[in-house]
Amino acid sequence: MITPHRNRSLKSEPSVWMISRVDQARILAKHLAEQDRLVRWDSFWRHDGTGLIRPPSRHVGTALCDIPGRHLLPDLLGKTAQKLRLPARNLYSDIPLSLLTAFQMPNADILHGQGNYSLPAMRRAKARNMITISDITGQLAETRHVQLVGEYASHGRTHREISAFLAGRRTAEARFADAVFAPSDTVADGLQRTGIAADKIYLVPFTSPHCQVLLDRKRFARDDTVIRLLYVGNLSLAKGTAHLLAAWKTIRRQFRLRTELTLIGAAQPCAKGLLSNLPDGVTWLGPLPHDQVANHMLSADIFVFPSLTEGSSLATMEAMAAGCAVITTFDAGSPVINHQSGLIIPPRDQDALVTAASVLITRAEMRRIIAQKARDQIASDLRDTYGTRVDHAYETILSRHG
Repeated sequence: MITPHRNRSLKSEPSVWMISRVDQARILAKHLAEQDRLVRWDSFWRHDGTGLIRPPSRHVGTALCDIPGRHLLPDLLGKTAQKLRLPARNLYSDIPLSLLTAFQMPNADILHGQGNYSLPAMRRAKARNMITISDITGQLAETRHVQLVGEYASHGRTHREISAFLAGRRTAEARFADAVFAPSDTVADGLQRTGIAADKIYLVPFTSPHCQVLLDRKRFARDDTVIRLLYVGNLSLAKGTAHLLAAWKTIRRQFRLRTELTLIGAAQPCAKGLLSNLPDGVTWLGPLPHDQVANHMLSADIFVFPSLTEGSSLATMEAMAAGCAVITTFDAGSPVINHQSGLIIPPRDQDALVTAASVLITRAEMRRIIAQKARDQIASDLRDTYGTRVDHAYETILSRHG
């Protein structure tokens, strides 16, 4: 695994063809477009706030809207499949996008692909001597299966990917590409266990853009009469919801009214039974707007995120920026440094979760030191922008491939 050196200056500015979703990719797209290096960005529909079709998540502004490669058809097909509740509905959006991306080949030095949309384009690009990069934002299906099969079985369920075809496509892209980007050590570790060569993997962390807003705000003043625990994210077996609630029962018996737990996020079908009869002291608020989530983070003492599989948990980063003491797992893919900026426990280990929470509840000074170190760590990470990290990775890859 290669961690790009952060202090090297670029000797060249390669042109880039991106294939991706719109969400986080807009940050890199904006960085490249400002340098006039983004020659094409094949993605789902993008808009500048005008026109008849304006999905909120696709709003990127005029500059990025003008970059060639925005596609409405896959978006419409995917939305229709969702409305009709068709099985493996991602097939109806992802396959059309993957075909459209390969239809028009730009002149570029690098093809930077994300998701499972890039393989047809990668094959054509490599034939034209472009450098191909597969950006893996979450664990590949083989690793997810190992992480989740036991958890699902313990609840009488069978773990399945939404689409075996698309899951296989992601793996095929990672194997075919010249280089693979991983957002965290846990994804890099999973890639190697899937058979991806270590010297082909580049660690390129992504820091949530909401972290700066949280760093700029002050925490809400409050005493330690009640210690507030918080979870933010989807509620599901994969996120460790069952283990969190089981551990909470022990924590509540031990500390009684001195503790409370708030859950924020949508419930997946596999977790709805767990939430139908919540233990004493737990409040589930459902999904909330980001500004309200921020308020909860700024008033929480301990953030608990016992996920069994993740790419790189943005919620954990934001909780660190908000000054929470974090308890999480290695498999959650967060930047937490164990016993410095948070506590890392094994996944599916309720006893370890109870022990970690008990330590932070009873040792106020330790809790505050860990929370402050977490905030300082995120502040330091933000000084080196995501675009800069990608630039250094590009430079290293190009130098290696001549």
